[in-house]
Order: sequence, then C-alpha cells, then structure tokens
Amino acid sequence: MIEKLQEEKQLIDNFLLSFLSEEEKKFEKQSLVKDAFSKIKDFVISGKTVRGGLFLLAVKSLDEKKYQTEQKKLLKIAAALELIHSSLLIHDDIIDQDKKRRGQNSIWYQYELDAERENYQNPKEYGQNQAICLANIANFLAISLLRETNILPTISEEIIKTNFAEMLDSKITSQKELPSFDEVLEMYLFKTARYTFSLPLKLAGLINELKDEEITQLEKIGEKLGLIFQIVDDSISIFTPEELSGKSFASDIREGKKTLFYLTLLEEIPPSEKEFLMAKYGQKNLSKEEIIKIQNLFRQFAQTKIEKLLNQFKKKAQVEIAEIEPKEMNLLLKEILEYNFSRKF
Repeated sequence: MIEKLQEEKQLIDNFLLSFLSEEEKKFEKQSLVKDAFSKIKDFVISGKTVRGGLFLLAVKSLDEKKYQTEQKKLLKIAAALELIHSSLLIHDDIIDQDKKRRGQNSIWYQYELDAERENYQNPKEYGQNQAICLANIANFLAISLLRETNILPTISEEIIKTNFAEMLDSKITSQKELPSFDEVLEMYLFKTARYTFSLPLKLAGLINELKDEEITQLEKIGEKLGLIFQIVDDSISIFTPEELSGKSFASDIREGKKTLFYLTLLEEIPPSEKEFLMAKYGQKNLSKEEIIKIQNLFRQFAQTKIEKLLNQFKKKAQVEIAEIEPKEMNLLLKEILEYNFSRKF
C-alpha cells in the first residue's frame, strides 16, 4: 500500500510544486510572498499524501482508462485535497500548540522563530497570526483548483463537518468533565475518518458516476477505515518517538487529550496508580521519567482493550469490503485496511 501511495504522491507533489510556483508569480510584487510560498511548498509535500493518493488510487481501481485520460483534472482534485488537509493541520497545530509536524517545525512555530531572529515584539503571537493567514491562503488555492469542477460543494460540506469536529475536540479537551465514548467517536468520525477516507472514496465514486447506493457503501467503509486510522494515530501519539512519528513527543499526554485510550485507561487503572495519572496527565513540563511511567500505564491497563476495539472495527470493515466490486477496488480497500491497522507512524 505504501508503494502505491508513493507513486501517486510523486505525481501529486510534482503537480503541486508546479502549480504553487505559477501561483506565486501572480503575487510576487507583494511583501512576504516568497517566504510564504516556500513554507507552504515544503509543508504540503512533506506529508504522506493519503487523501489525494487514495482519491487517485480509487479512481484508477474503478476505471483505469479514466485515470489515464483525465489525469490533469484528477490531479487538480488530489492537489486540492492535500492543500485543504495542510490548512487544517496548520490550524490544528495552533489550537494544540504543537511545535512539530511532519518531521519539521510546525508552521506557526517556524514563524515564531523567524520573529525571534528578527527581534520582533510578541514572537508567538506573530507566529500564530501568520500561520492562520497562510492556512487561509492554502484553502483559497485549493478552491482555485476546484473552480472548474462540480465537486466543490461536496468537499465544502465535508470540510465544514471537519471543522465542527475540531471545535468538539477543543471543547472535549477544555471541559473539566469527561466526554462519553460516543462523543469521542463522533469527534473521530468527523475530524478524521470521513474527510480522510470517506471523502476521497466518495469523490472517486462521483467521478465514475456510480449509483448513490454504491457511493454510500464506499462512504461507510471509509468511516471504518478512518476510525481505525485515528485510533492507531492515538497510539502513535502516545508511544512512538518523535523521529519516527514526525510529531511532538508524547503530545497527547502533554496536552491532556481525552482520547479513547485515555477513557479506557481511567476505567481500568487501579486506584493506587490513578492519583499519579490524574496529577500528571495534561501537564506541559513532564519529565522524561514521568512520560515513560504514563506510557507504561497505557500499555498495562488500556492497550489490550483498545486492540479489541480495533479488531471489532476491522471485522466490520472486512464484511462490508467483501461486497465491493470491481475486484480492483475490493483489493485496494483490503490493502488500505491492513495498512491502517498495522502502521507504526
């Protein structure tokens, strides 16, 4: 699966770099443009390109001739998905105050460091303000790619849902009371699962003029794939070293994220360990030893139950995928399922 995504990523990256270079020329007389476009180019091509790559692979699986003959149009859509995704990540890093993303400094932190070097007032505020603007620019660049298609309303509707889920995530993190499992699953579904997997599959179905019920079937499978992806992502945020994950080390622990992992841990942890967890979870200045202890608590008391939940979602996805035709799409979905289930970063 990784190899297939890499092939599509190369096509999308080349298209994006060319497109962004041409767009940069339109604004070159304005201040800050060169640096802004340099940052967005580096950021957008440093990701895994899951959304754009999945869209292209899905179109190819449904109709390889269309994939070949309409590739420029399809690349515009794939590139737009990646620009929108980058925009969402830039905003997400500001909300979560994450300094690392995709193995490099997050966009707001890059701007903060720029401000510190230039001895600006309020470097952090400057960094966040500039990053918000750059994310907005990325969104409008995506819209410009989609203006000649008829799928912009579909994408807009899904991204609005994604932003409401981001708001729910912020609420869950900020409120004192614990969320329910259902609230967290709703947040996972709309913040990650649908726009990462259901949306690319739906767009491929629309491009290939599938029946409504066939598109709905793909969307539902995408939801299962996305929930697995997000739960595994929670595990990566807890356990995987920064040099592999590309994210800030133990970011969910430091931010006090109320994930399914955390809710499960609270259910299973003995009282003798719970006092330590409640005192330390969500503290920004944890020592390495404290982080390791919290990681071990997750391993000991939550990991087995979470793995059972993942297996439940996997079995449901397998049942639904078994009904999918043609065989090329069936095989693609099986490969995505295995990739999401077993990925380490």
